[in-house]
Amino acid sequence: MRMPLVLVAALGLLTVATACGPTCQATCDRLYTESECGIQRAGRTVDELIGYCMGECEAALNEPGELGDYDPYERSGSGVSVTLGNEKQAAVWMECVAAQDCSRLEDGYCAPIW
Repeated sequence: MRMPLVLVAALGLLTVATACGPTCQATCDRLYTESECGIQRAGRTVDELIGYCMGECEAALNEPGELGDYDPYERSGSGVSVTLGNEKQAAVWMECVAAQDCSRLEDGYCAPIW
């Protein structure tokens, strides 16, 4: 049985669309590399920050789950601990980091930023 051409085209578009979103690597690079936002943390090198960020992001992507009350577009205070718990939270977090100005990222938006 042959698949209708429309279905084949739709599957192809779905594959392309899912590959075009932000990645953990691009997100962590945006946060910490000097050519991007260049966020710094005392006592940590850029490589350490990116490595930790990648580990947290990739671990969250391996966990199924819902957004729950996680909202990276809401500013979090310095005393608040925010973690990425699952793939949906990681996806929204990556989109937030990609969409926000660097100054907003340093001001507590798109948490967590390690």
